[in-house]
Order: sequence, then structure tokens, then C-alpha cells
Amino acid sequence: MWRRSFQRAMGLEEQDDFGELTAQLDFLSTIDPATIHVAMHPESTTVLGFMVLSGMQLDHLYVHVDWQGFGLGTTLLNLAKRKSPGGLELFTFQRNEAAQDFYRSRGFREVQRGFASFDDNPWATAREQLADIKFRWEP
Repeated sequence: MWRRSFQRAMGLEEQDDFGELTAQLDFLSTIDPATIHVAMHPESTTVLGFMVLSGMQLDHLYVHVDWQGFGLGTTLLNLAKRKSPGGLELFTFQRNEAAQDFYRSRGFREVQRGFASFDDNPWATAREQLADIKFRWEP
């Protein structure tokens, strides 16, 4: 779910490279389980979306590609806002214009531009792909 959502948002070819899969599983295993919020399909074990929220930092918010546009992302984001009433910060890649539109339309504003690290993004082949934007929401 995470890989497909990310690949689509970033305009990457869908693929299941074993090395990349292993690296992503290793990365996911480093996240504190207490910070993960998962949305499951009520009649199956299908993960429809998830977010990682640590204090005021929203590190990930992904929705299954077949469930985008139905309000699940907004529901997860509203949960994050309730859990962080003092505000939220997050990063999105500049090439992910849909995410930028999503966050701006829900009260976030751009506060900084920079570049993510190659270390955490094995899919990137050029620095330009790592250009990111920091967003902030304040109640």
C-alpha cells in the first residue's frame, strides 16, 4: 500500500525490486509503533492508509491508491490535528503537487524549502528529485 501510493505520488514506475523492498521494510521497522496510526478496511485485513505522528511532526501519511479521494486522508489528518492541538509540521517532495494541494487546502502553509537525504530515499537518482517543502499548520 505504502509503496504504490508513494510511487504514484512521485510519478515513479511501479516495481517491486527486492532490494528496495527489504530496505523499506528495514526502515519501517525503525519507526516507534506507538506513533503509527493505521486505517483498516472494516471487512478485511486490507490496510487503507496510515500515518506516523510523533508530537508535532507528521512524518508519513499515505492512503491506498484505490481509496484516494474518499476522505480517508482528511480523516487521518484531522486525527493528527486533534492529537497535536499546538500545531503540526511535515515535509513533502516538491514534485508531489497533489500532496501540496492537499495540505494547503487543509490549512497548512509553506515555511521552508530544502533537500531530503539520499540515505532515506533509495529511489532517488538525482538531487533534484529530493527537493522538498516544509509545511506547518497552526490552529
